[in-house]
Amino acid sequence: MARIHVRQFLDTFVRPLVAGGELHVSAPIPTEDVDRWEHELGEATPELVAVDEARTAVLSTIVVRPPALVLDRDELALAAGLHDALFLVHPRAERWSVSERQRRKIIDTALGLVSQPLTTNRTRVMARHALLHRVFHLTRHDTTVSWWTGRARFHGQKPSRRLTAWRGLRRVREEVNVVDFDELLAVPDTAPIIATLLRRTPLTQLLDSHPGAPPLHWEDAVFVLRDHELARAVAYRLVPDAPPREVVVGPARLAAAFEQMLERAPDEADVRAVAAFLVHLAALFCLGELTMREPMAKSPLLSTVLAAEAAAQRPRGLATLFALPGALALVDPRIAVPPGIELGAKGPPRPGTMSALAARWTVQRMQSAELLGDAMIEALAARLRRHLHVPVRDPGEVGVRPTA
Repeated sequence: MARIHVRQFLDTFVRPLVAGGELHVSAPIPTEDVDRWEHELGEATPELVAVDEARTAVLSTIVVRPPALVLDRDELALAAGLHDALFLVHPRAERWSVSERQRRKIIDTALGLVSQPLTTNRTRVMARHALLHRVFHLTRHDTTVSWWTGRARFHGQKPSRRLTAWRGLRRVREEVNVVDFDELLAVPDTAPIIATLLRRTPLTQLLDSHPGAPPLHWEDAVFVLRDHELARAVAYRLVPDAPPREVVVGPARLAAAFEQMLERAPDEADVRAVAAFLVHLAALFCLGELTMREPMAKSPLLSTVLAAEAAAQRPRGLATLFALPGALALVDPRIAVPPGIELGAKGPPRPGTMSALAARWTVQRMQSAELLGDAMIEALAARLRRHLHVPVRDPGEVGVRPTA
């Protein structure tokens, strides 16, 4: 198999991977080629500039001042590993009659390429996201062309003009089938590669996902929440202006990952950070209802997504998402309410007694408890108590009564 220069790889695969367009998948890329490309980068200045400008454009929608980016070997290896994963589901692999042994070698090489060190460096985290931000949206268009004497199928390629000529006379028909993430990168051969790749770009997993994607490991991503600018970008991306069932998909996914986190042995500070972030997302739902005519009216969002008749259709994690503020109120009230919401007096909200946001917060919490039930909230509180240790306050403090 002929070796390709890094300039070709950057121009035909990496740049469209970042900026959009048609990816060209060629022969599998061995680790030796990536090592060689590292030394060839100096000869690929125009292609490097195009890639890094495209990455900067991606980051400009996330942070105010994107950092200066220079593609390095780690990122070349991640892109090459993704390329090899796509080769495994490419028709060319079948045409080349790749044996099972060769296929296993390609998988092992791809796994090695994407197994770059994990990082919490802000610039590197953003650089990796900008490179891989479209991974959940990669598709392949398979076209079937039929005519009066036969038919032909083209996987990810445009049909020959010869076959589509004289459409009326030859009764030519074209049917296009879009193959998405599920069939490309969530199949047995590619799933382990993509799972390993995604752990190297936690910002991508926080900002976007796909139903067929591997679950997020909060332990890999919680550091992003401690960066205020990145955490804000994630929160606003997760709560889009969309119908109720679409609005809760992203937050529910992160809440489901939080459920799994509680089953392991996480650091207490990490549990607090994730819990506080999910509570903040609940506050964003309240912000979205500030324009309601009746401030004390029930939440249309909760009525839709937590309705009893919709229980079987709830995405995983949704109940935990809305039960969490109530459960935290039983365990550690300090993180049960987002900073800045003044709840005022206890009990049902009354006009003029608290801010509009605090009123919506109180209404949503009461409605969540009504729809989910006290048992659900108390069960979550019991799980949280295993990880959150609240210091015992001095009985002499104001508002604390000694027990009998």
